[in-house]
Amino acid sequence: MNLYTVYTMSTTYRTILDDMKTSLRQAYGSALSYFLANLGMIIVVSILAMLIAAPIAIGAWVAFAPISTVTMEAMRDWALANPLILGGIGVLVLIPFISLFLVVSGSIYGMSYDLVTTGETKAEAAFSYLKRKFLTFMGTGAILTIVILLPPALVWGLTSYAMGYTITAALSTLLTIFTFVWVFITIGYTAMVFPAVVSGKGVQAAFKESFSLATKYFDRIFGVMTGIVLLIAATFGPVILAGLTIPAFAQPGVPMITFALFPALAGIMIWTVVSVFLWLFLFLPMIRITWVRVYQELTGGTIALQTAVIPIV
Repeated sequence: MNLYTVYTMSTTYRTILDDMKTSLRQAYGSALSYFLANLGMIIVVSILAMLIAAPIAIGAWVAFAPISTVTMEAMRDWALANPLILGGIGVLVLIPFISLFLVVSGSIYGMSYDLVTTGETKAEAAFSYLKRKFLTFMGTGAILTIVILLPPALVWGLTSYAMGYTITAALSTLLTIFTFVWVFITIGYTAMVFPAVVSGKGVQAAFKESFSLATKYFDRIFGVMTGIVLLIAATFGPVILAGLTIPAFAQPGVPMITFALFPALAGIMIWTVVSVFLWLFLFLPMIRITWVRVYQELTGGTIALQTAVIPIV
């Protein structure tokens, strides 16, 4: 029996819903595999991060030893006098560390690629991809960090510097809107990068293909992005809304949380805890599977029929 087929379909609401529903079923069938893979990847990458950070910390300790009140005050004065240099150093340090943790995402994308193309996957697949494509994932993570996160961080930092480190509520709202729009668009245009990398493309070719696919199939890719944002809003929206509205209606001398609000807040807290577990075990794997499925469909790649048996581990 042929387990493989190539799907071609026009982009509709039903198409996007089917993408996410099918991916959710596959994530559910391999939930334990994804959990074990994520846990193992995080442990490995955390150890690598500590190995990298240790020499830096030792070097800094030697350079500034002995650490005293005078030394701390001198460092503080230098930081206040040179905020742009300090920010630049911070960026140079953060990029490789964020990239290192994006290696975990790349390895999980590898698992998802196996699941989509063969109908099965195991936790060991993530370690195999980590071993074979570590440097590729690291380079991909660095570029993604620079493209997606660096511009908003620079805009916030430079705006704060220009405003004397005081950002008004109105300006904060504008910066938040800018950050959301920028992150939404850039993630959409780079959503196919990791799927392309795990399918065998180089870093440069993967970014080029991702931008090309996002431009050509804008409605399909950004339709999935919108679905993901709505899922985030449905799961974490209540607690965010409560955190924003309760302080806003607070009055002097009146407790912010009254007895009448306890049942509603308890319900929100329970829903938030459930949502966290849903994201850890189902939704995060589902999103990666969805992007791999979309990539395979748009590029005419192989997709396993759902008649294949999906192992738990």
